[in-house]
Amino acid sequence: MSTRYDVKPRLGIRFSLPMSILLFIGLLVISPLLLFIFLVLVSIGIQPLLALTLTLGSLLTSYVNIMIAEVTYYMPFTDLIKFFPIPIIIQRVDKLFLEVNVGGAVIPIVISIYLITEYLTKSIVVIVAFAASLAISSLIIWQSSRIIPNIGITLPTSLPVLLTLIFTLIATTLLHANPLAFSYSLGSLSTLLGADILNVGGRVIRTMRGGYVSIGGAGVFDGIYITSLMSLILASLYRVLL
Repeated sequence: MSTRYDVKPRLGIRFSLPMSILLFIGLLVISPLLLFIFLVLVSIGIQPLLALTLTLGSLLTSYVNIMIAEVTYYMPFTDLIKFFPIPIIIQRVDKLFLEVNVGGAVIPIVISIYLITEYLTKSIVVIVAFAASLAISSLIIWQSSRIIPNIGITLPTSLPVLLTLIFTLIATTLLHANPLAFSYSLGSLSTLLGADILNVGGRVIRTMRGGYVSIGGAGVFDGIYITSLMSLILASLYRVLL
């Protein structure tokens, strides 16, 4: 008898505050980077509110999760306890909650849509190149991602950053695309699609079978946030040097 599961919508908000020495060290490390990126973004003409959202928005809201669905598993034990003459199968019920992280998913999506419509859609060639880069990067990231039960989705941190760097350099050099819009949107959306969304609908539900799964929900150490941060650094350096 195989495991059955039911999926139903469920709305709610969950706050997670993982206080640890690793988190504290991570915040200390990225604080100077956030200040540097904020100043560079403002200096190149980005609105201060948008620059603040790009740098601090995801960080400050990375502990807010919006619950979107509940998965209920009905898992039978392998052994049958027989009470003559009727066999009884003992069944355990577990629940998995699917969430979307505000700082790790909602904000990057909203900002990416804004940057794409504002800076990339003015050129058909650039938007086609972006769509192709997004599709290729997402598939490569999806194939490289791994699901570990009770831990979540793992991915080599350098892979999305490397793909973003390569495609951004090609687009900005050959097509004169806006480096900030191209790199941030590509890095955020490709990691979101490849590592999280393409996995949640199938492999995550079949593998995790309990607990919480939050898209972009690892907070400051999530691959989406790290890739977005590195994309901002690359775009800022590009503008400063060139």
